[in-house]
Amino acid sequence: MAWKKTAQKVLIMIGLLLVLGMFTFLYGFFETATAPYEGSGSSEPDGGLLSDPADDEVSDPAGAGSDADSPGAPGSEEDSDAQPDTEDYVTVRMEPSDVFRGDLLLINHDYRFEIPGMRGLVPISDVKTPSYRVTGSDLLLAESAIEPLNNMMDGFFEETGRDTAAIISAFRDYERQQEIIDGYIATVGSTRALRLAALPGYSEHHAGLAVDLGIYNGGVLRTFTGTGVSAWFKQNSHNYGFILRFPGAKSDITKTEHEPWHFRYIGLPHAYFVHENDWCLEEYIEMIMDHTRDEPFSAVFGESMYEVYYTSDTVILIPYDCEFDISGNNIEGFIVTIKR
Repeated sequence: MAWKKTAQKVLIMIGLLLVLGMFTFLYGFFETATAPYEGSGSSEPDGGLLSDPADDEVSDPAGAGSDADSPGAPGSEEDSDAQPDTEDYVTVRMEPSDVFRGDLLLINHDYRFEIPGMRGLVPISDVKTPSYRVTGSDLLLAESAIEPLNNMMDGFFEETGRDTAAIISAFRDYERQQEIIDGYIATVGSTRALRLAALPGYSEHHAGLAVDLGIYNGGVLRTFTGTGVSAWFKQNSHNYGFILRFPGAKSDITKTEHEPWHFRYIGLPHAYFVHENDWCLEEYIEMIMDHTRDEPFSAVFGESMYEVYYTSDTVILIPYDCEFDISGNNIEGFIVTIKR
């Protein structure tokens, strides 16, 4: 009977081994069936996706974990059009009509100014200081130029002790400009007249950014020659944001003869840059339009670095925490000034 018990034990052991073997086989089968495909051949299994074998061994020349090959990363092809992180910029949105607004408008024989684009005119006589005179209560000036004008006229008074400087012309409408050009045509002919005055629409007086100066002598209003005591304005106006708009040496560019009495407000630091480089406004605007946000015109004024550039975009990114100004150029875009 002992051998029967032994045989039973052997059969039980064999049965257990068979059950264990079957379980192991089934476990391996289901694990293989559900595992990702890792075949070594060049074909993919039915219904699967064939990944590039090189994906398993991506080189990382820029260092482990770098994004050197990802879209938009530095050095990638997509990076050429990448925009700056907008968290570091202020977004300024301009209207197309803003091209015709601002202190840096180029208005001359080639670029017409539409008076409806003008806004913010102030009667000079209402806000002037006692240091100068105004020949009419109807003389208007752009609001942005009022304080600089007062400061300039105060500066002249403080240095010379004379309150004899006067504003004799500022904003003009089309009708008044037509009267002026008609008067010149009648006296000197049309060819010469166009070098002495602009046709309606082509005078920067329309924007309220220009003033004509006169000088009183013995109680009589005299022609402003820019010589003698009045030479002070040519020498100092740029410190207040004004420029002598039509210097004689630049008449071939401006297409206007020398007007020592005509001063144009373009603001700081621009008036300083124009004066220091002996430019006329045409030369300055042309130079700025060759500069972009990535390659701005950079120069120091006072204790600050300024960057100036041109853009035709109506969405403009300004570095965060920087003072800035955006002016239309009266042509087709905007001049951006950033104070660093």
